[in-house]
Amino acid sequence: SSFQLMSMSQSPHIAVVTNLAPNHLDVHRSMDEYVDAKRNIFRFQTPDDILVLNLDNAITRSFAAESGAEVRFFSRLDRPMHGVWLDGDRIVFDGQELMRRDDIRIPGEHNVENYMAACAAVAGLVPPAVMRQVAREFPGVEHRLELVRAIGGTMWYNDSIASSPTRAIAGL
Repeated sequence: SSFQLMSMSQSPHIAVVTNLAPNHLDVHRSMDEYVDAKRNIFRFQTPDDILVLNLDNAITRSFAAESGAEVRFFSRLDRPMHGVWLDGDRIVFDGQELMRRDDIRIPGEHNVENYMAACAAVAGLVPPAVMRQVAREFPGVEHRLELVRAIGGTMWYNDSIASSPTRAIAGL
């Protein structure tokens, strides 16, 4: 959260920035302030750390030039030099298949991206078999595209955490 990052003075060993869009501008004075707050997640990283960025988002892609860490990208649309990409229905890290799109239990293209980001973050630390198992078994979290009930062929979801237009559009 940009609110938590605003006053941060150290960065984690592994940091992930999934995307940036004009959100929370009712709290931040400008888009620049919002983006600058997000930079704190990697601002204090060293070459021994890992930064995972969305190659498909212009703002997050630009962070690579500012980072002192090992940068890993993820992309649904392109093949990064180092990172995770979608090759048809396969999710691949540096040429190694980690899982297939249909292994992911929770719905939505944004969740495919979330899994790609997570895989990029833990590649080399977690075996692909464990990544696949989590993708197949994890049901998601409350209030985020949470399946409430299926009635007469219609699926009813609780997506009340979608508190911004970007999140609501992703859920739809």
